Amino acid sequence: MTGSSVKRPGAAPGSICAGALVSLAALAAAIAPAAAQAPPIKIGVVLPLTGSFAQTSEEALVGMKMYFDEIGNQVAGRPIQLIIEDEQNRPDVGLNKARKLVENDKVHMLAGFGSSAVALAVNEYARDKKIPMIISADGGANELTMPGPLANPYLVRVSQNGRTPSAAAAEFVWKLGWRKVSAITSDYAGGFDTIGGFAQAFCRLGGTIVQEQYPPLTTNDYGPYVTNIKRDVDGVASFLPGSGGLRFMKQFVEAGLKEKTPLMDIYGLTVYEGNLPQLGDAAAGVYSTLHYTPMIKTPENEAFVKAYQARTKNMPSDNAPDSWVGAKAIAEAAKAVDGKVENAEAFIAAFKKVKFKSPKGDIALDEFGQVIQSMYVRRTEKVDGQYQNVEITHYDNVGQFWPFDLAQFESYKHRYVDLKGSLTNCEKVLEKK
Repeated sequence: MTGSSVKRPGAAPGSICAGALVSLAALAAAIAPAAAQAPPIKIGVVLPLTGSFAQTSEEALVGMKMYFDEIGNQVAGRPIQLIIEDEQNRPDVGLNKARKLVENDKVHMLAGFGSSAVALAVNEYARDKKIPMIISADGGANELTMPGPLANPYLVRVSQNGRTPSAAAAEFVWKLGWRKVSAITSDYAGGFDTIGGFAQAFCRLGGTIVQEQYPPLTTNDYGPYVTNIKRDVDGVASFLPGSGGLRFMKQFVEAGLKEKTPLMDIYGLTVYEGNLPQLGDAAAGVYSTLHYTPMIKTPENEAFVKAYQARTKNMPSDNAPDSWVGAKAIAEAAKAVDGKVENAEAFIAAFKKVKFKSPKGDIALDEFGQVIQSMYVRRTEKVDGQYQNVEITHYDNVGQFWPFDLAQFESYKHRYVDLKGSLTNCEKVLEKK
């Protein structure tokens, strides 16, 4: 018998196949939007977007967006959503913004942090909430990634800490023949870490800090500090973030000191790329130490600089590649956990294992979540008619305790913050427990 079929009671011929097709189509239609609408990975970005740190923070934001744009703003099948807050370089505001991001916006992680003071203010909250905290901007307070009371298993940092550019600066100027140094740094946590790190490394080599000055972050007139610099020193070591570096340098030149007293600009804050057009010839010959210069001759950096210039018409400083690295590390860690960033412990464990080449060199992290990277000694010189920070030498694989190991570093008695006002006493700076 041809054309016959077995039928369910009341079913028309062919209704089984048609019904199945309708059901499958409905199921596929239901599944497709669900897959396309996977919940976003929410990243709360905390940066000082107003005030003296605004320009560097805008660069950090560009660097972060550059990498996420490169990967289509999605990772592991989930879109990336940035929720950006301005912490105004105020610890109380930064903490309130972090709370808002975590408790109201339900972000999966916090990133950015352009101020040590704000990073310190948010650290305990992030630790208590078990929320990943990724320092990808200038929050360099040393103890955030060191064993001790501030240690936070949910915190990682891919930018820098305060002491490693300082230690590189001390090593280099000692080789230049500097033995007596005048130090000037902004009066806040990042300044203490930076100049303390320089003093410790310099005293260890046999040098002496003969003078220390601490202008407030809000200083507009550096004339009194410039006038006070001792004239018999071999050089000046400075750390003046934000607009302070530019103001200081102009008055340093006006006082006639630049031709007589060499300057080591720790972190390159005075000869920051955004300042160079304004400084002009005043920047020539200034030494600086940092984990980046746009003049690094690698394929990764040359491609990055080209893309950054196409986007902004400017040369990048360290802030953009730092945040680019932070974004890439977030994406790599998210991929490693199949996008399940809600598992904070697994995400941070994966983050600490990331290794890749970047515009600023090879990137890895230590067991405490601190970046291991290169440190560059630069000198400001004219390149194709424009001043640039040209690499003189570099130190590779610089960890946060360099040039010490952890045991050696921990053998010193005093924290850098406690040495304020005592840096001229090398015996105290180097005192052991």
